[in-house]
Amino acid sequence: MKYGSPVAYAIYGCDNVPESAWLNYAYALLAIAGADGRVTQAEMDWLFNDFVNIVRGKNDFKEALQSFDYNNADLDALLEKISLDIPINYKRALVYDAIKMSRADDVFADTEKEAVEKTANILRVPIYLARTIEGLVSTEKSLESTRKSIFEVDRLSSSVIQNVFEISTQKDTSILVKHTYGIGKTTDEVQLYYGYALMIITGADGMVSAEERKWYREVYAVDEYIPDEIVEKVLACDYKNLDLEEVLNHLKADISINFKRTLLYNSIKMAHADAVYANEERLAVSKTARLLNIDLNIAHTIEYMIDTENKVDLMRKKLFEI
Repeated sequence: MKYGSPVAYAIYGCDNVPESAWLNYAYALLAIAGADGRVTQAEMDWLFNDFVNIVRGKNDFKEALQSFDYNNADLDALLEKISLDIPINYKRALVYDAIKMSRADDVFADTEKEAVEKTANILRVPIYLARTIEGLVSTEKSLESTRKSIFEVDRLSSSVIQNVFEISTQKDTSILVKHTYGIGKTTDEVQLYYGYALMIITGADGMVSAEERKWYREVYAVDEYIPDEIVEKVLACDYKNLDLEEVLNHLKADISINFKRTLLYNSIKMAHADAVYANEERLAVSKTARLLNIDLNIAHTIEYMIDTENKVDLMRKKLFEI
């Protein structure tokens, strides 16, 4: 069986890596993060909320990680077993993920640094590159803090939407959505009208491009667990003749502030999918912010943040090139 997601494709260049390859990779991450004597809860959360979801690990995959004895693991032997058939330098990617996991608890212990350097040495990743990758992770951590602040993830619980929707219609969001946005519940209606809003905003320049449609279908809809029938309705909608204010009224006036801001964030992400953020799209984002009572400074901050995210993604891809 092969595992992967659109996020895995964006980071690792493919989404069809065999389970056994990812498992040995994850074992090595546990051994490195546990080099200081224990894998903290924050580090374990990163492994299961980020990495495992990105590679789409199933229950047996998770169980294997939970039962792995990282304290007695032979890192050299683990690294020898790792061989990923992916179009990037997986050895540098492993160093990157090891640093990401080790820093998940905001403490990069000396023993963890030594384990990362040992890993880089075994994998023949030059030490200057390992340190460059560490700098990249620091930049990404700063972006993550900004994103969480904007979405108020730390202040709002993941069940914040629970009291807004009818109990009979609500359903759980994906772990990735809970972790990134602090949103735990949604409904089919919200997903439908949220999609309509994305189409209106990104179609403000006259058309929703093939790249923007692909982003909605293959990235957003997959990560958010959007049902296929809703995806098809959204992509087939007559967005040029839909009224943005009327569509936004279906997203509940009392919905949480972080949910509203995710709409701005994802509309800008979708508009960037074709590498052209047109002025008409920018104006549609500003109009959406006003209709949702979001300060325009927040909207502009999200725009700058996404621009930075895109540049950091390019930096990572360059570092991972073979």
